[in-house]
Amino acid sequence: MTDKIIILGSGAAPGVPTVSDSWGKCNPHNPKNRRGRAGVYLKIDDTQLIIDTSADIRNQLIDNSIHHVDGVLYTHAHADHIMGIDDLRAFTYNTHKILNIYAAKSHLTEIRKRFGYVFTDVSSSEITARPQLVSNIIEYEKAFNIGDIEVMPLEFVGHSVPTTGYCLNKGRVVLIPDYKIIPPQTLGYLQKINVNVLIMPLTTIEPTLYHAGIEIDFDYIRQIRPKAVYFTHLGPDCDYDAVMRKCLPFMQPAYDGLTIEL
Repeated sequence: MTDKIIILGSGAAPGVPTVSDSWGKCNPHNPKNRRGRAGVYLKIDDTQLIIDTSADIRNQLIDNSIHHVDGVLYTHAHADHIMGIDDLRAFTYNTHKILNIYAAKSHLTEIRKRFGYVFTDVSSSEITARPQLVSNIIEYEKAFNIGDIEVMPLEFVGHSVPTTGYCLNKGRVVLIPDYKIIPPQTLGYLQKINVNVLIMPLTTIEPTLYHAGIEIDFDYIRQIRPKAVYFTHLGPDCDYDAVMRKCLPFMQPAYDGLTIEL
C-alpha cells in the first residue's frame, strides 16, 4: 500500500455549513466547501496514525475505509479536536488490544478529566464496549517512535492555549495546529530540516485574536520553504476557490477526503 495522508476533515470548529445553515463566504454549490471538523490520517510503511478525533470522526473513518490505527496524536483539548474520542472503541472492541494516545501533559489532563472512562492501565483490552486507551505524555522537541514513524512534538503559541504540532520522520510530514505565532525554537527547528508536506490551519483569511490568517501563514511558509502546503481547519469565510486563487503553485486548500500520496 502507498504511503499517504488523508484529510479526514478540513473544517474549523463550526464546520461548513454551520448548524445555523450559514455557508459564510463559501460557495454552497462547491462540494469541497462542505467541511467536517479537522482531523488527519497518515500511513507510512506499516504504521497508521490519526491526529485528533473530532465529533465527526466516525463518519470520516467509515467514508475512508479506515479500520485500524496504531496510535492517536492530539494537538490540544478543544472540543472540535477531541469530542469523537469515544469512537476509538472501534479499534479496541473485541480486538483484545489497547490503543495508545499521545498528548502534552496539560492537554492529556483535560482529556482525562472529561473522558476518564475511556482509559485503561492494562496491557490488553478488557471485555467491554468502552474504548481501551492508554495515555502517554509527550514533551516538546523530544522525539519518540510509533512503529515506523518518528514523531517530534513541537510547541505552537498564540491560540487560546499552547498547542502541539508534529514533525514526522524528520520532515516528511509536518502538521501545524491552531496557532497565531510559531515560537523561535520551533521555527528554527523547521528551518533546519527539509519539509516535504506541510499541513497548516487557515481558519480565517484575516488574522484574529487566536488565529494567524493567510498573510502570517504565507510569511512562515517563506521561512520554512516546504515542498507542498495544504491548508486545513478552514472556516466559513474561506471559500475553496477564493483561497486557491491566493495560493502559489505548491499550495492548495484541503478538502474532506483529500488523499495525498507521499
